[in-house]
Amino acid sequence: MLEGLDAVDWRGLEPVGPDRRSATAVPKVLRRIARADATTGQEAVDRAYGELQDLLWTPEGVSDAGTAALPFLVDLALDPGTVARADLVDVLAGVADHAAAGGARAADSGWDAAWRLHRPRLQRLLDDPDPVIRRAALQLVEGRTALLLEQWHKETDPSVRVTTLLAMGEAAAAEDAAGAEDPAGAKAAEVRAVLDAVVHGEDPVLRVAGVIATAPLDPQAPLRDCPMLLELLTDPALAPEFETVWYTLNCEYPYDRDAVAAWAVHLLGQDTMVATSFVAGLAEAGNRTDDEGLRRCALDAAWRLLVVRPSVAAAVLQLAAGMLADPDDDVRYKAAHLLAVSGRGAAPYADRLAALLDDPGASQFFDGTVGDHARWALTRIGDPRALPDLVERLVAPYRDMPSRGYVLGDPRQPDVADVLRPLRAHSAVLLPAVREALRDEVARNGWLVRDLRDVLQAWGENPLLPGENEPYPRPWEPPSMEPAQAEATVLEYAADGQFLGAFSTALASLARHERLAPPVREALTALRAADRRLSAYHDYRAFLQDEEIRAQIDVVLALP
Repeated sequence: MLEGLDAVDWRGLEPVGPDRRSATAVPKVLRRIARADATTGQEAVDRAYGELQDLLWTPEGVSDAGTAALPFLVDLALDPGTVARADLVDVLAGVADHAAAGGARAADSGWDAAWRLHRPRLQRLLDDPDPVIRRAALQLVEGRTALLLEQWHKETDPSVRVTTLLAMGEAAAAEDAAGAEDPAGAKAAEVRAVLDAVVHGEDPVLRVAGVIATAPLDPQAPLRDCPMLLELLTDPALAPEFETVWYTLNCEYPYDRDAVAAWAVHLLGQDTMVATSFVAGLAEAGNRTDDEGLRRCALDAAWRLLVVRPSVAAAVLQLAAGMLADPDDDVRYKAAHLLAVSGRGAAPYADRLAALLDDPGASQFFDGTVGDHARWALTRIGDPRALPDLVERLVAPYRDMPSRGYVLGDPRQPDVADVLRPLRAHSAVLLPAVREALRDEVARNGWLVRDLRDVLQAWGENPLLPGENEPYPRPWEPPSMEPAQAEATVLEYAADGQFLGAFSTALASLARHERLAPPVREALTALRAADRRLSAYHDYRAFLQDEEIRAQIDVVLALP
């Protein structure tokens, strides 16, 4: 193996890697990979492959050393004795994709010609005895419908069949969109025939995969087959099968049943009523079969719908309220959060929320407790039962917190200022606790000093403590727009749907004028009625900003 490696003039090639090392580092890593065996530690193997990828890539494409290394990489990938071959195939596929994105740079380096020469050798991996290797090798023929069809007809392993099916639907749709040469649409027709046979076949997991694989070619397919998807995805006997066979390209770990259900909801999202009904079906099945995974999945899907579609609010509120007493902590946590972001719409369920104020249940991945979200929900409703100990409960978690991490698109605890700032009507009750918390935070140089000062300022109170003399800056306000600029900004946002940071400023500027031009009125009226969240955020702030924007639109539309 690796014959001819020393014949390459590695020293004559351009430096490689982020640290611009000599290209002689490439053969050294290749030899480390070739020498690895069953006794080599996983960490050493992972480090070797990671280093190899760094050496082969450049910001523009593939290094000269990457092109020179390709035949040896192929030799290693084809050798059954190479440790973690699937990882090496992943590296090769990643380099090839990076080269394709590099365009002319890849051609200049000779990579394109080298890849065309060696790619047929790599396709032999599609017949490898190891299904893990065959599945990884599908990345090398991604987007090539004919080869994926050929693989489908000869493949027997369930996990490789699912991956092939999903890749085939994407490839056929991409080739169709690109106008690829396909006499009379023969390949696309064959793919559709295969997918139709699978959807109406006997293997239940493949039937679900067939519907999802058909979606890129026919977006209406999930809507037509929604009852079948719901039946199969809520079958308790099938749930374990998904996480043994449902792999996608470039994904090391399989999807479980809940992840596949979330994928289905995403595809159904083009019809809000169908998607909402599907989510309700997941929840009902979770209750009927005592499956907390399905109930969690239903609430996660409900969140993803609600954060973009205001029209689902009533159905989601009813769903979430019905789960406030669920025995699973994670379910109650997510249900309380959904009610909290819904604001005053959750008012009919205030008593149920108040019963959860001391609930210590927590979510596996998010901070805070069920009680924290129930208390926030009551503040959003305007229920005074949220006020006792509110400030202390908000600030206590930060006292010993070195930092706070969160993702932007999922349910999470709201920031302290976002909870307190809207409570100016209750400032007389909350003010002593806020000032005490500020004193403590200043003394400790804590995380919340600015948040608490901003809250005081928003309430019209002095944000400084006794003895502090340096003025606290007023919140920054963008300069007002001229009427023509404000109208143009509003029309632009209404036309393309992309949130503009200046949109709120434009609305504020229009509100100061005495009249509203008819085209702007029409655009704002349509925008106000649209079933979309008027925000660039995808967490709880989407609801807060949407409420603010809609209130501004109402003020502007009240102009003559």
